[in-house]
Amino acid sequence: MECMTTKPYRHAIPPDILALSHERDMLRRKGQYDRADALKRQIEEAGYAIKDNPHGAHLIILPSIEVDGNVFRTSRQLPSLLDEADRCLFSVNILAHDSFEQTQRCIQSVLRYAGNYDIEIVLVDNASRDELSIWAAALQHSDSRVHVLRVSRAMGEAEARNIGLKQSLGRYILLLDSSIEFTGDVFTPLAKTLANDGVGITGLHGLRTDDLRHFEESQRLNVEAIDLLCMAFKRRLLKKAGFFDEGYRFPYYMDIDFNFAVRDNGAEIVVTPNLPVACYPVLQHAGLSDAERTRLTKRNFYRFLEKWGDREDLLEEE
Repeated sequence: MECMTTKPYRHAIPPDILALSHERDMLRRKGQYDRADALKRQIEEAGYAIKDNPHGAHLIILPSIEVDGNVFRTSRQLPSLLDEADRCLFSVNILAHDSFEQTQRCIQSVLRYAGNYDIEIVLVDNASRDELSIWAAALQHSDSRVHVLRVSRAMGEAEARNIGLKQSLGRYILLLDSSIEFTGDVFTPLAKTLANDGVGITGLHGLRTDDLRHFEESQRLNVEAIDLLCMAFKRRLLKKAGFFDEGYRFPYYMDIDFNFAVRDNGAEIVVTPNLPVACYPVLQHAGLSDAERTRLTKRNFYRFLEKWGDREDLLEEE
């Protein structure tokens, strides 16, 4: 007999959601899977996920997102602005989780060197528990270029990045890790590179591979991938290449996967050399043990390999 558990959040789940889940359990036991799946979709739209396991169905509260005072129960309900016209030149996307000082330094440096460029900053606060939310709210109030998306429970890396992408309105999107600090004008050289019709992605660090299994940083201009520390691309490419694959909850290989999706649509990946930035230690996921980091990296590697492991046609020619 299949049972349902709601630990550790039973007290937070409304009775009507519990009733729907019990009804779904009954339908599954009767073999009425189409009706059960319809109830599952209804539960998910209300902001809850169902994880079926041998011991029963487990309800999980999904992260909600607050944007400009509006709360969206799930990331699926957050509207995408991808089809809207460009409203600025660069959308600078920054993802932060319990990294207040780094994020503050990063954002302040972006604003300091924005010059006369028309930019917006899209900050995704991935359920931070430090001072970030208070500081970001004050900054958003004082500077109309800053937009803050607050997530109630920590999301996986790709899903969190995607909510920022969906809310971006720049001709170009610049993804930054919060460990990056601008020391000069980054926008002029990036815009110059992206003005080339053939270029899809550019940025600070390029990665090369000759076997799709081993990636190394390269000083060459034409590369297979740009890493996520500082990556810029044309927003319109998202219509062809799609958003980040949300199967990547951990960042390793997520950026490479996206680069290959762009390459698969015929765009070039090139480095913009000598960008004036300083790189500090990356704090995201710094608390993971070596064993857990290795496990997550290996899982992501096999996900990448399953999708792109036989696509030697996408490699740069020597």
